[in-house]
This record gives sequence, C-alpha cells and structure tokens, in this order.
Amino acid sequence: MTAITTRCSASAVGAPATARRRALAGTRLLLATALRRDRLLLPLWALLIVVVAVGGGASVGSTYPTEQAVQDRYAQIQALPMFVLFQAQAFAATPEALVAQQAFGGTTIFAAIGAVLFVVRHTRSEEQRGRLELVRSSAVGHAAPLAAAVLLVGLSGVLIGLASAAGLAASGLPPTGSLLLGLVATGAVWAAVAVAAVLTQVFEHARTAGAVAVVIVYGLHFVRGLGHLTDTAWLTWASPSGWLEGTRAYAGDRWWPLGLVLAAVVAALALAFALSARRDLGAGLTPARRGRATAPGYLSGIVGMTWRQNRMPFLVWAAAFAALGLAFGSGGAAAVTDYAQSPWAADYAAAMGVDDPAAAFFVYVEFVLVFPVTAYAILTLLRVRHDEVSGIAELTLAAPVARVRWVAASVGAALAGSASILALLGLTLAATAPDVDGVLPVALRLIPAVWVLIGVVTLTFGIAPRATIPVAWLALTIGILGEILVKAGLPDVVYLAVSPFAHVSPYYTTPWSPYVLLALAACLIAAGLVAVRRRDLPR
Repeated sequence: MTAITTRCSASAVGAPATARRRALAGTRLLLATALRRDRLLLPLWALLIVVVAVGGGASVGSTYPTEQAVQDRYAQIQALPMFVLFQAQAFAATPEALVAQQAFGGTTIFAAIGAVLFVVRHTRSEEQRGRLELVRSSAVGHAAPLAAAVLLVGLSGVLIGLASAAGLAASGLPPTGSLLLGLVATGAVWAAVAVAAVLTQVFEHARTAGAVAVVIVYGLHFVRGLGHLTDTAWLTWASPSGWLEGTRAYAGDRWWPLGLVLAAVVAALALAFALSARRDLGAGLTPARRGRATAPGYLSGIVGMTWRQNRMPFLVWAAAFAALGLAFGSGGAAAVTDYAQSPWAADYAAAMGVDDPAAAFFVYVEFVLVFPVTAYAILTLLRVRHDEVSGIAELTLAAPVARVRWVAASVGAALAGSASILALLGLTLAATAPDVDGVLPVALRLIPAVWVLIGVVTLTFGIAPRATIPVAWLALTIGILGEILVKAGLPDVVYLAVSPFAHVSPYYTTPWSPYVLLALAACLIAAGLVAVRRRDLPR
C-alpha cells in the first residue's frame, strides 16, 4: 500500500512537468525554422540598433572636443524640452552621460518596435494565415510557437545588448556604463516581446495586435518624457521606458531598475502563456462579434470593402495620435512657457526658421511623429501583398473588379488615412495650445513626405512584389536613420538625396518642397499601378 501511494505521489508531482514538456514540444525545431526565415531581417535589425547605440560613443571626441562643448550641450538639453521628450534626460554634464542621453530614445524605440514586429510575424500572423494549424497538427505543443518567437527575439536582444556594450567600450567609454547601456537595449527588446506576446493572444488579427503594440511602445516612451516636462516623477516611473532611463548609464550606473523590467517581463510572459493555453487556435481572447444579417450596400464595391477592412486599425491609430496631441498640447504648452525665454530656445527656433520659440517645440513634435504615421501607411498598403500571397486577391479579382482598382483602393486608404491622422494631430495640438500659431499647417506640410513612401511601396509592389515588404521598411528605416545621422555629421546633400522627410524637415524645407514631393508621389503611384496591370498574379 505504501509503495502504491509513493508511486501515485511521484506521478502527481511529475504530471505538471510532463504537461509543460508536451506544451513546449517542438520549440527547438520551430526556433531553428524561424532563424532560417529571418536570417537576413534579424541581422539588419540588430545592426540598426547597434549603430544607433554605438554611433554617439564612436564620435564623442569630435562631438565634444572641449569641456565647454560638454557644458553647452548639457545646458541646451536642460533648456529645450524636446530633447528630454524624444531622447532622454541628461543626468550629468559629462561626455559619457550625453552619449547615453542621445542614444537612449532611438535605441529603445527601434529595439522595441522591431521586437513587436518579429513576435507578431511568428505567432499571430502565422496563425491567421493557417500555417500554424498545419504545424500544430504534428508533434508540436500549443505553447511551442509562442515560446520559439519569444526565444528568437529575446536571445537576439541579448546579443544586441552585448554587441552594443562591446562597441561602446571599444570607443573608450567606461566598461560598466557601457554594459549597463547595452542591457538597456536588451531590456527594451524583452519588454516589447512581453507586450507583443500578450496582445497576440488578445487580438484575432495580426495587424491589430501589431498596431496596438507599437502604439503602446511609442506611447510609453512619451509618457516618460511628459513626466519630466511636467515635473511629475510618478508619471515617468509609471512607464517601463522610465525604468530603463532610470538606470542612468555613465551617471551613477543604477542596476536595480532592470529588476523592475525583469519582473514585469516575467509576469507578462506568464500571462501570455496562460492565455495561449485557454483560447482556441485562430481566435482571440474575446469571441468575434456576429455579423449583420445583411451586408450594407457600400460593401458591394472594392472601395467600401477596403475601408471596412482598414477601419479598425485606422480608428486605433487616430485615437492614439489624438491622445498624443492632447497630451503634448496641454503639457507642452505649460512647459515651453518657461523654456521659450532662454537663449537656447531662441537659437533653436531661428535654426528651424520658426519665429516663435514656443512654436519650435510643437514643430519638432510633429516632425518626429511623422515616422510612426508613415509606418501606419505602410502597414495599410502592405495588405495587398498579404492578400496576394494568401490567395484572397485571386478570389477578389474573380468578381468584376479590375486589378488596378483593387490596388488603388488600398493606396487610397493609405493616402487618406495618413493625411487624416496628421491633420488630427495638428488639430488636437492647436486646440490644446491655442496661443501657438501655425501648428496645423506644419502638420499638413508633412503629408507629401508620407505619400512619397506610399508611392515607393506601390511601385515596388508593381515591379518586384516579393521585395515589397523589405523595401517598404528599408525606405522608412533610411528616413529615420538619415534624421539621426545628419546630426552626427552626415552631409546634408546625402540626407536630402535619400530621404523625402528631409524636404519637410524644419531645417531644410522650402516653400516649394511639398509640391515637388506631391508630384513625385503621384508619378510613383501611377507607375506602380501601371506595373500592377502588366504583371501576372500572384508572383
């Protein structure tokens, strides 16, 4: 009897471990498959982050050749709120601390957004396309796809952090602070992995999960900045981005905030795996709503159907940018009242060609936010490529729908959606900061640059459809990198040649720049639609 009881107790203890092994069965094989699929994209993403993180350290000697240059830069950061909002707080007047301040924003945002896209790509996107159903029909546990995606991106984040730390230390910066700043990049990756892992269980569609995750990542970075602008410490510490900033690399080297990130990541991943075990394959956390008994009349056309498909992502992005506009308008208006009287603010406004120093803050805010709006436009337009690959386009075109009209409907959705979001941003900023003139016109002048990127994606889809996705994100990456590198010494002529955003930048724009960009966008879109008409479907 005792022996039987002992065996039963051992079986009961071993049952959870056996269940976990079954749930994770096949993780190693899926991880190897994911590594092979992303053998080009992962290194490019990692290289981008390392370049952003290490670039400032490599040029620290030429950027701050004297102690006076260091003090001037530190005073400038304290005087101009946009640096704290979009980059980070400077915690010491030393070259090393200024390197960390400059690298923080770009490093953490690029790391987090890339992590979100990779996790969604290997989980919800595969599930939505039906591939995961085939994979799960073999000896693969229900948690294996999520575990493989988490390990793929998380381990990449560790390598990114170590490479960044090695590069910073090789530039002559203190090794301890270099390791800490590298781990900040790793923490940003893991935090985004945890957010994306939860949202891919909540939402049924990959685009919705990715869009909400990107908005959360971007929003939390600005929550940290708004806490500094309004002298509200609890607001800064309410954001994981504030925890990472609180490590103070090269300015005290505080390690304990990384423990907060680790605890939050573990809790979020535990929630994600729990939700994964409790939902049906292909479903979200909440059941899909029942459709109407009869379809509305506007769905009989391709334009109405395209709007219906893109309605929810558009509303999510529009609501997020309206909230950002309200927050920046109310918080920024109060902050710039104090900063606008400083000599630094006057010089910065003069360099941007802005008469009112207080308006320079809002001009910079709108320009920086044009990049996520462009990401929204790209995601909207890439739906045509997804539909082509999945076979949905073939079914759509079996009806009396011309190929050009099918693509033009998505192009129109990207054009109208991006323009509407930028206009909404300008309106909310103008409404909450009525004393600042010209906020809405500045937002509208950014629209042509976004439309040029839409034209590039349309043309690529027409002449080289398989390259559409990498070219789309590469074009946006070039625009963002150009904005970063031009401040590190990239020749202006190169920046103006490779990025349409340079021509709407407050530093380089001219009265006729938007019209040239509109003409270029129209030519690119027209050429892309002609190419779509002349090629086979699918390729």
